[in-house]
Amino acid sequence: MSSSSQAPAARRTLNRGRVASSLCHIDPQGQSDQQIEGVPEFIHINRNDFSYRKHIKQKENDIAICECKYKANDPDSACGERCWNVLTSIECTPRYCPCSIHCKNQRFQKREYAKTKLFRAEGRGWGLLATENIKAGQFVMEYCGEVISQTEARGRSQVYVSQGLKDVYIIPLNARECIDATKKGNLARFINHSCQPNCETMKWSVLGEDRVGIFALRNISVGTELTYSYNFEWYSGAKVRCLCGATRCSGFLGGKPCGFQEDSFVWEKNNERYSGGDKPSSSLGPKKRLKHDHNGGSRPLSGKQVDAKYVAQFLASKEAQEEVLKNEEERKEASSHLASVYREIEPAIEDHDMYGPANVPTDVAEKWIGASCRKLKAEFNLHSSIIRNLICPPQRAPEEAKPSAGDPDHEIK
Repeated sequence: MSSSSQAPAARRTLNRGRVASSLCHIDPQGQSDQQIEGVPEFIHINRNDFSYRKHIKQKENDIAICECKYKANDPDSACGERCWNVLTSIECTPRYCPCSIHCKNQRFQKREYAKTKLFRAEGRGWGLLATENIKAGQFVMEYCGEVISQTEARGRSQVYVSQGLKDVYIIPLNARECIDATKKGNLARFINHSCQPNCETMKWSVLGEDRVGIFALRNISVGTELTYSYNFEWYSGAKVRCLCGATRCSGFLGGKPCGFQEDSFVWEKNNERYSGGDKPSSSLGPKKRLKHDHNGGSRPLSGKQVDAKYVAQFLASKEAQEEVLKNEEERKEASSHLASVYREIEPAIEDHDMYGPANVPTDVAEKWIGASCRKLKAEFNLHSSIIRNLICPPQRAPEEAKPSAGDPDHEIK
């Protein structure tokens, strides 16, 4: 988040409610129940609005199907906490889930929001109160808005500043897109910041699209204000004082970003700069900063390559030396193949912003996994052959003992 127009993830929450208007209060399900004076004007939407691109059409091969089996005497069996999709933050796809209508892992799609209401937050404009008890880990609501590109987000930030808008609601969605709830959004836009929040933001994959949800960090009782950390990151400009009132308040908005932004990965081609993660490793997810070695493979910057030729000269037998050198050649071939596969699938990764296992097409994942496994196997064979021949060198057949001269025990009698 930023205090300047240069930041694509800018959000300002001070002096909310300055736009004098009379709007209907809208509950989580989109129902109008009362008039509230002074609510900032915006268009209420129940799902993300796309203008610069079309929705991603989920391919059948990319649908993640869990192995849950519904049992009438065990409600949690219908895609509960143990569901593979739940554990990987993927919502089940209707008509494909084994639990059918009993599936509990379609909360974004069915808008299974917690009950909340707007209220005047003293000194902080508007906020959102829980009107029911919310359990830790419960899905509170989706953060909805206009899905726009990072370039558009930067442009809009500058326009909003020039228009004198005090409240800007732009958050990152993934490496290339943001959600702008400034003009179009839902009640999630009113959730205030806290240095000790009771909620957090999490990114989920829903029908092939990335979506952001608000989830409870702990049990929240009725009448408690909902908050989460905005995770501001200052680029320039004066700091803004934090008014959250938390015991451990940092005093100012700004600090090291965390939360769901940790799931946003950026890798710029031909650029050594990395943000949030690194160039994909063998797990199809950013783990360690990598570079290409002279053999075409990728390795951690801090790692050391085994010099097989150097090690082979210390091996006693010619057979051991040949075995190590053969395994080294196989490792080189596997590394070169892995680099070739990455160059082949790189356009698909960049075009669709697919740096997470949940979003990678099946055919792309199979190629990458196969090449990665081949390289890992070759490295294992190389290292194990070196260790085996160094620690347990092959033993020569013992020669028959010859009697020594003057040994009375071996004299011929």
